Amino acid sequence: MDADAEAVERDGKGSERSRSSSAYTFRLVGSKQDIPAVIELARQAHEESRLGYIPFSEKKTQKIAENAIKDPTRHAVMLALKAEQPVGLLYCSVGEYHIGEGVLLATIHNINVLKTVRSSLSGGRAALGLLRGATQWAKARHARELLLHATSDLELSRLHKLTKKAGFKFIGGSYARSI
Repeated sequence: MDADAEAVERDGKGSERSRSSSAYTFRLVGSKQDIPAVIELARQAHEESRLGYIPFSEKKTQKIAENAIKDPTRHAVMLALKAEQPVGLLYCSVGEYHIGEGVLLATIHNINVLKTVRSSLSGGRAALGLLRGATQWAKARHARELLLHATSDLELSRLHKLTKKAGFKFIGGSYARSI
C-alpha cells in the first residue's frame, strides 16, 4: 500500500487507524467526538448528490457512526484528514449476500471528498486512500468482495477512473426512475 493509505491497523487502544507520511491521513471513526465531523461531511455529500431533495437526517447519520463505533466488525466509517481536518468520508458494512450463505461481502454505501479538496491537484489521493482503507478493512473481516454502488450522480467519469485505479472492476450500473 502506498504512503497515502497504509493498511488500517490497531493502535494501543484497540481502535483501528491508518498512518500516512503524506498530506492525508485515514482512520476509522473511534469515538463520539468524531460524530459532528461525520454529520457535516455526510450533509455536504448529501446536498451535492442527486438525492439532495430528500431531507437530511442528522439522527440517522449519527446512528450510522454510533453503529461503527459500537460494532467495528460489521460497520466502518472512515475519515480522510488533511492537516487533522476531516475532508472525506467513507461508510461501509460487511454481511452475507441477501440470498446466500457462508460468504461475506463488504459494501461501500457512501464515499465523498469535499468539493474543494477533490477539485485540487491532490484531491484524488483522499478518495483513493479511503478506497484502499475500505479494502484493508474488508480483507480483515474476510470479505470475498468489496462492492461500491454509485448513486450520487456526481462526477461519474472521475469516479470510474478512480475505482479502476483502486483495482475495482466495472460490473454493471445503477438506474433510477422518478415516479
